Amino acid sequence: MKSWKKKYLTGDQSENDSITTKTPEEKEKIIEDDLEKILSNTKTLSPNEFHKMICKILMVMAVIGGFFAFIGYTLAPESCASHEDTIWETLGIALFYISVFGVPINIIIWLISLFNSNVDSPQILVWVFFHTVVVIISMVIFAEYIIQDMFCGCFGFPGEDCS
Repeated sequence: MKSWKKKYLTGDQSENDSITTKTPEEKEKIIEDDLEKILSNTKTLSPNEFHKMICKILMVMAVIGGFFAFIGYTLAPESCASHEDTIWETLGIALFYISVFGVPINIIIWLISLFNSNVDSPQILVWVFFHTVVVIISMVIFAEYIIQDMFCGCFGFPGEDCS
């Protein structure tokens, strides 16, 4: 506390007084310098780092979504209607499909990166490949639990009684 008091209350009074007597241009220069110092300390992600982070998140979502669908199916294996699904199954299927929809979006991002010189397209292609492989593996492992509501009871053929 004493060091803070010395530094901010007693030691720098002349500096604080000199700031109030500066011209508007000098004040603007001080503000710009301070803003530059603050912004230089913040960590910003490059486009490649951001894409890598998003791909990792989508891969985890695919695996966790499949696992949650498995838990939901295990808790209520005979549930056929969507209102009978557990929260685990609903959340798991949603997470999995969000990750699946990320695959074509990733491919589009890679195609756009081919024409952008400040982005490393081969690295983006590698992460698109990893994401696609993880989604396919999760789809194979958890397929029964993810699509189990599609094949229960009525298949919707013409003339079939679906009541």
